[in-house]
Amino acid sequence: MDGFSVAQGIKRASTQAGRDDPEVRRADVQTGIVTAVGATPGTVDVGSIRARRLETYLQPAVGDQVLLVQSGTGNWWAAGRTASGTAPLGVPRHVYKTANLDRTSATLTDDPELTMQLDANAVYHIEFHLFHAAVNAARFRTAWTVPSGATGTRSALGPDQGVILSSTSSGGQGRFGVHAFTTACIYGSRDDNTLLCYSVEASTLFTTTAGACALQWAQQTASATFTRLAQGSYMRATRIA
Repeated sequence: MDGFSVAQGIKRASTQAGRDDPEVRRADVQTGIVTAVGATPGTVDVGSIRARRLETYLQPAVGDQVLLVQSGTGNWWAAGRTASGTAPLGVPRHVYKTANLDRTSATLTDDPELTMQLDANAVYHIEFHLFHAAVNAARFRTAWTVPSGATGTRSALGPDQGVILSSTSSGGQGRFGVHAFTTACIYGSRDDNTLLCYSVEASTLFTTTAGACALQWAQQTASATFTRLAQGSYMRATRIA
């Protein structure tokens, strides 16, 4: 083997060593578990590594599995949590009605589209934004399905039950109560099953087991004249802890 071949072999070996060793290249990517938060504002500690959080890494917590990136100058950055089977914190999820759904029954039933699976041992902010219509004789009634053992209450904001709103304006008497998840809430209408009203229900919901959260709805009084939950009604769920 001549001297040139030996030199080329040494060069290739040293190049590969530099690629493999972050101490040489001064850059690295790895994962780790957060052991402390905010020892320096805006940072997390992963063992002996202190890393600056990216703006998108929200609500850091001890125990997070995170992606760490080391720059070529040796600085560490916490890019965020690695994906898991649970919902990320602070990221809203949405589902919505793709078409009108009409019902002629007084039996509360889960809406097939306004439903989401929630994680166990979590806290969620849940919202239902509802575009509904009914004749006054039938009305619009709601309750919630929640995972077994879930705790909390729900607010109900919309036209008051028994109130017939103007068919040409949005004014009228409202309801503003806070209720249990299974308490039936009845809303007023514009006495027409094609003229929509807007109601919103919301909760900070605490789970102990995983399961579905869904809007139940029906007529207050069964009528052959349908009650409608309209296209564009939506549910938003944001895990906050």
